[in-house]
Amino acid sequence: MQNSSIVFKVPEQNELLTERFKTHKTLFNREVLNGVLSIFDEVANKGDEGIRSLTTKFDEVVLDEMVLSNDYVEGCKSSLSPTLRSAIEQAIRNVRDTNLAMLPKTWEKQIRPGTIIGENVVPLESVGIWIPARKGPLISTAIMLVVAAKTAGVKKIVVGMPPLKNGLGDQGTVAAAKLAGADQFVIGNGVSIIAGLAQGTNSIPEVDGIYGPGPGAIAAAMSMAMTYGKKSVLGIGPTECVIFADETADPLKTAYDLINEGEHGPDSSSILVTTSINLAHQVEALLWKCIDEVEGKRRQYLHNVFGSNGKGAIVVASNIDEAFDFINWFAPEHLMIVCDKETEKRALTSIDNAGEILIGEYTPFSAANYGIGITAVLPTNHFARAFSGVTAKDMVKYSTIGRLSKDALQEIYQIIKEMGNYEQLPCHVKAADIRLLE
Repeated sequence: MQNSSIVFKVPEQNELLTERFKTHKTLFNREVLNGVLSIFDEVANKGDEGIRSLTTKFDEVVLDEMVLSNDYVEGCKSSLSPTLRSAIEQAIRNVRDTNLAMLPKTWEKQIRPGTIIGENVVPLESVGIWIPARKGPLISTAIMLVVAAKTAGVKKIVVGMPPLKNGLGDQGTVAAAKLAGADQFVIGNGVSIIAGLAQGTNSIPEVDGIYGPGPGAIAAAMSMAMTYGKKSVLGIGPTECVIFADETADPLKTAYDLINEGEHGPDSSSILVTTSINLAHQVEALLWKCIDEVEGKRRQYLHNVFGSNGKGAIVVASNIDEAFDFINWFAPEHLMIVCDKETEKRALTSIDNAGEILIGEYTPFSAANYGIGITAVLPTNHFARAFSGVTAKDMVKYSTIGRLSKDALQEIYQIIKEMGNYEQLPCHVKAADIRLLE
């Protein structure tokens, strides 16, 4: 197969690069959002029956039951090979350790004499976790999201997933989620399941937070769920990565790192950014050889990603600042930095927009996807400019705390009086007056 070059020089070829990524900022459009609104309405009007009909329409699966039985869930756990179960249990421990380290705690602090402020941290009562499976099972996603909820102290964790042709859920994903602490499993079309979690049906409980990755329609559904008062994290779309590397990086390892993320699906983005034209051409040559080793649908995915209409690229920047500017503009979900120590230090102080940052040649994307314990459920499509990955921190809520002594109230009385009078709210002032006149 003849492959066109995927090497782009910046700033000289900025226009070509912009054209290649012109759709990247739009995770979903108005047409998709309108379709999602219609599905939410159908679930609101028809409940479980609406979800069943939508699953038949979009997933081409007829559902007998939407809730997986305990017997099936336990059977999924039993079906795991000893080695896979051991790997899952180790991953769960690592993700739990990481989330425990990140989990915020309730705190109070005196910031002025007699003035105490703080935050009361409380877990959400219930959450829904959506685990996609159209491009293949994602037991890692199940582990990361369910463990995050469990570590936060969420009391009820409902996992939703698309049905297999037999109307059941992927066994490995169900088993991993159960081992991680999931309480209930529901099967059906993705948008309709999220609509069910946002509104409640006979089979699906209404929850307080809904999380999970997916294509544009799933992202739109998460956005819609927030209008129902459900907590979520936006912009968790198709996989993307950037590798920032210099001439010290190994070209073969770099090529494999590019296809590591590219193999997720045809809509993946996989980019090398470097100032070394030599590294760029070496990686490009090796990349196609590595792709030829891949079999089945993943090979086709990679040809799509690095083909003329894909979102794979090798970007050669004229200088290091140009490289950093491109990375900050792209705001990658996954960022790997492989370069000498001085350049690494500059990168860490110059790159502000990335869902995760993996440092050094022994920290491949796959290590973070599976084993380190940090989340791989991260913002895509430029959303890392404003959003972060999903962890236990997203499964809690905060109540601010304030406590004043009489002297501290006296100290801010003039603020209350002046602002209350200006805003024409006399009872605000009176509420302070009666305390200070005692």
